[in-house]
Amino acid sequence: MVRILKREQIRKFRRARRAIEVAALPVAAVVFTVPASAGTVILEGSDAIGYHWAYSGAAQAYANQTWTALGGSSSKPIAVVGNTAYSTPLTSTTHSIVRFSDLSSAGSLADYVAVYFLGDHGCCTSGTTYLAGRQSDLSNYVTGGGTVEIGNYEGDSTWDFLVGGSGHNAYTAGFGAALSGPGCTDGERVTALGQTNGFTQPSPMGCWTHQAYAMSHFASFGFTQNFFDADPAFAAQNSGFGAFSSLLSNGSTQTGVDNGAVPEPATWLMMIAGFGLLGAAMRRHPAVRVTYA
Repeated sequence: MVRILKREQIRKFRRARRAIEVAALPVAAVVFTVPASAGTVILEGSDAIGYHWAYSGAAQAYANQTWTALGGSSSKPIAVVGNTAYSTPLTSTTHSIVRFSDLSSAGSLADYVAVYFLGDHGCCTSGTTYLAGRQSDLSNYVTGGGTVEIGNYEGDSTWDFLVGGSGHNAYTAGFGAALSGPGCTDGERVTALGQTNGFTQPSPMGCWTHQAYAMSHFASFGFTQNFFDADPAFAAQNSGFGAFSSLLSNGSTQTGVDNGAVPEPATWLMMIAGFGLLGAAMRRHPAVRVTYA
């Protein structure tokens, strides 16, 4: 007997399959198009490494654990860019670092697991001149999975190509920023997320923190990972801006990746929504039972 599928049943089956494929797109977008190698930008409101390192054991300990956090288990060195406040050579006892006065002599950025920018001459505000015109190279480096940490970031617009948006100085507190703050404090506190990403609580050094970042503002640009709570004085002096961070990131450090960092809440929400749409489509189109004549 020749078995012939009814045409109407075939059409129903094809419509159901197309609906399920369309509903699955949000899930595929999360699972397959979010690059696992997306890079990280970290805003650091401190000059502990550029200024205090020369004479403070606490600053030297913080520098070494920063190199560990940024480098993780990678065999690549960290490029440390800029000048310190003193002539004492900046070194590392943990992860390999390579020093450059600016990016012009750093060669291919792909050779480094991370790029760390010291504050301007080691202190107080960011070293924008250290970019040496290589903004495009640095942007491509981050897009390809690299990590960049900006010391003494005060919201200067020169860094907007990495941070995204503009006007960040108005939501930054402390030295060189629009909002007020203690400007010089050891009141920062490492968070549990900061510890997962390789950071530890710095010992008092007289002045770890110079800047702090209004987290509600920077979250709009993907900076949702708070490694260090800022001194509470920043929030107290800037009512209406919410909580502040003094080490704020838009992704995990290399150590965080090594520790198995999980997707951010927004990514989980997209995945849940995608699966929900898929389930709804399947309920609207029950399985087609094919019979034969």
